[in-house]
Amino acid sequence: MKRLIVAVLLIAIVAGGVFAQQRFTAGRYTATADCPAISDDFTGGTVTVEVTVNRTRITRIEVKEQTGNTDAFMTMVVNNLLPNIIEAQNTNIDVLAGATGSSRGVLAAVADAIRQASR
Repeated sequence: MKRLIVAVLLIAIVAGGVFAQQRFTAGRYTATADCPAISDDFTGGTVTVEVTVNRTRITRIEVKEQTGNTDAFMTMVVNNLLPNIIEAQNTNIDVLAGATGSSRGVLAAVADAIRQASR
Protein backbone atom coordinates (compact mmCIF):
# COMPACT_ATOMS: atom_id res chain seq x y z
CA MET A 1 0.00 0.00 0.00
CA LYS A 2 2.83 2.41 0.84
CA ARG A 3 4.41 1.75 -2.56
CA LEU A 4 1.14 2.53 -4.31
CA ILE A 5 0.78 5.82 -2.43
CA VAL A 6 4.40 6.76 -3.18
CA ALA A 7 3.93 5.89 -6.87
CA VAL A 8 0.75 7.98 -7.10
CA LEU A 9 2.46 10.92 -5.40
CA LEU A 10 5.46 10.70 -7.75
CA ILE A 11 3.19 10.67 -10.80
CA ALA A 12 1.30 13.67 -9.45
CA ILE A 13 4.52 15.58 -8.81
CA VAL A 14 5.91 14.85 -12.27
CA ALA A 15 2.62 15.66 -13.99
CA GLY A 16 2.30 18.86 -11.98
CA GLY A 17 5.79 19.91 -13.02
CA VAL A 18 5.01 19.29 -16.68
CA PHE A 19 1.79 21.27 -16.59
CA ALA A 20 3.33 24.08 -14.54
CA GLN A 21 5.88 24.65 -17.30
CA GLN A 22 3.24 25.37 -19.94
CA ARG A 23 3.43 29.03 -20.89
CA PHE A 24 1.86 29.04 -24.35
CA THR A 25 -0.82 27.49 -26.46
CA ALA A 26 1.28 25.88 -29.19
CA GLY A 27 0.87 27.38 -32.65
CA ARG A 28 1.73 30.24 -34.96
CA TYR A 29 0.75 33.78 -34.03
CA THR A 30 0.83 36.83 -36.28
CA ALA A 31 1.04 40.44 -35.17
CA THR A 32 1.73 43.82 -36.75
CA ALA A 33 3.27 46.87 -35.11
CA ASP A 34 4.47 50.32 -36.07
CA CYS A 35 8.17 51.01 -36.50
CA PRO A 36 8.53 54.53 -35.12
CA ALA A 37 10.29 57.26 -37.08
CA ILE A 38 13.72 57.85 -35.58
CA SER A 39 15.46 60.25 -37.96
CA ASP A 40 15.41 61.61 -41.48
CA ASP A 41 17.05 58.33 -42.54
CA PHE A 42 14.20 56.27 -41.13
CA THR A 43 10.74 57.76 -41.38
CA GLY A 44 8.82 54.84 -39.92
CA GLY A 45 6.71 52.01 -41.23
CA THR A 46 5.11 48.77 -40.09
CA VAL A 47 6.26 45.21 -39.61
CA THR A 48 4.31 41.96 -39.45
CA VAL A 49 5.85 38.94 -37.74
CA GLU A 50 4.86 35.33 -37.29
CA VAL A 51 5.94 33.76 -34.00
CA THR A 52 5.88 29.99 -33.59
CA VAL A 53 5.71 28.56 -30.09
CA ASN A 54 5.42 25.16 -28.53
CA ARG A 55 3.95 24.82 -25.02
CA THR A 56 7.07 26.14 -23.31
CA ARG A 57 9.26 28.00 -25.82
CA ILE A 58 9.42 30.48 -28.65
CA THR A 59 10.79 28.31 -31.43
CA ARG A 60 10.77 30.55 -34.51
CA ILE A 61 10.20 34.16 -35.53
CA GLU A 62 9.73 35.31 -39.12
CA VAL A 63 9.27 38.78 -40.55
CA LYS A 64 6.36 38.27 -42.94
CA GLU A 65 5.87 41.81 -44.24
CA GLN A 66 7.37 45.23 -43.81
CA THR A 67 6.74 48.75 -45.02
CA GLY A 68 9.02 51.73 -44.73
CA ASN A 69 11.99 49.68 -43.53
CA THR A 70 15.01 49.41 -45.75
CA ASP A 71 16.36 45.96 -46.47
CA ALA A 72 19.58 46.85 -44.63
CA PHE A 73 17.72 47.70 -41.40
CA MET A 74 15.54 44.60 -41.57
CA THR A 75 18.50 42.36 -42.41
CA MET A 76 20.20 43.58 -39.23
CA VAL A 77 17.06 42.80 -37.24
CA VAL A 78 16.55 39.34 -38.77
CA ASN A 79 20.20 38.34 -38.35
CA ASN A 80 20.72 39.74 -34.85
CA LEU A 81 17.55 40.69 -32.98
CA LEU A 82 15.41 37.65 -33.79
CA PRO A 83 18.01 35.14 -32.54
CA ASN A 84 18.43 37.25 -29.38
CA ILE A 85 14.67 37.11 -28.70
CA ILE A 86 14.63 33.34 -29.16
CA GLU A 87 17.65 32.94 -26.88
CA ALA A 88 16.17 35.19 -24.17
CA GLN A 89 12.67 33.71 -24.64
CA ASN A 90 11.20 37.20 -24.26
CA THR A 91 11.36 40.70 -25.71
CA ASN A 92 13.18 42.30 -22.78
CA ILE A 93 16.31 42.90 -24.83
CA ASP A 94 18.11 45.93 -26.22
CA VAL A 95 17.28 47.36 -29.63
CA LEU A 96 19.97 47.24 -32.30
CA ALA A 97 22.05 50.38 -32.77
CA GLY A 98 21.59 51.47 -36.36
CA ALA A 99 18.19 49.80 -36.63
CA THR A 100 16.40 51.32 -33.65
CA GLY A 101 13.03 51.97 -35.29
CA SER A 102 12.90 48.59 -36.99
CA SER A 103 13.96 46.90 -33.74
CA ARG A 104 11.25 48.63 -31.73
CA GLY A 105 8.61 47.64 -34.27
CA VAL A 106 9.70 44.00 -34.32
CA LEU A 107 9.91 43.84 -30.52
CA ALA A 108 6.38 45.28 -30.22
CA ALA A 109 4.97 42.86 -32.81
CA VAL A 110 6.67 39.84 -31.22
CA ALA A 111 5.44 40.92 -27.76
CA ASP A 112 1.88 41.09 -29.15
CA ALA A 113 2.20 37.61 -30.68
CA ILE A 114 3.53 36.26 -27.38
CA ARG A 115 0.54 37.78 -25.56
CA GLN A 116 -1.77 36.01 -28.00
CA ALA A 117 0.00 32.69 -27.37
CA SER A 118 -0.17 33.19 -23.59
CA ARG A 119 -3.98 33.45 -23.38
